[in-house]
Amino acid sequence: MSPVETVSAYIQGTHGNLPEPDYAAVSALLADDLLLESEDQSHSKDELIGIFRGWGSIVKGFSSVRIHAVVQTPASDASPGGGSMVLAHWETDYDVKDGSLWYATDVDISGKQVRAFKVFARFDLDAAGKIRRIVQRSDTVVKTLGIEQEVADSRKRLAATAGQSHDAGDS
Repeated sequence: MSPVETVSAYIQGTHGNLPEPDYAAVSALLADDLLLESEDQSHSKDELIGIFRGWGSIVKGFSSVRIHAVVQTPASDASPGGGSMVLAHWETDYDVKDGSLWYATDVDISGKQVRAFKVFARFDLDAAGKIRRIVQRSDTVVKTLGIEQEVADSRKRLAATAGQSHDAGDS
């Protein structure tokens, strides 16, 4: 599989195949030491697969994806270690199941819709053609859903509650 085909398969297999990605097929595209970097977060291969499982659990029906570009960079820009670099841009749409809460909050997102969630990413592939690093920049879903303040408030409430129960356990 060419680097462009590998990255296209990853995008289709993840963002375009929720709620039920073929985890074995997606995992086969990824190097064991994969690192995904997105804004201020980093995730390993196992963590990334877990994220897709959690994300898939809130998707009603199926997601759709529009790939706008997947381009391999010139050899002079290739990934260290004899691999290659691919740049990609895509958008994802999905509807949220009833009874869904935003991750690690009590914010109800039932029935919300995500439309045109934009992602830009750089993929570094190793010499064997596996994705070993993804540097991703995207909209934030909380912005797209219009729940930024609700999520911030919920996290403060939950942290305060956790602190109170921890303090009670210390007495």
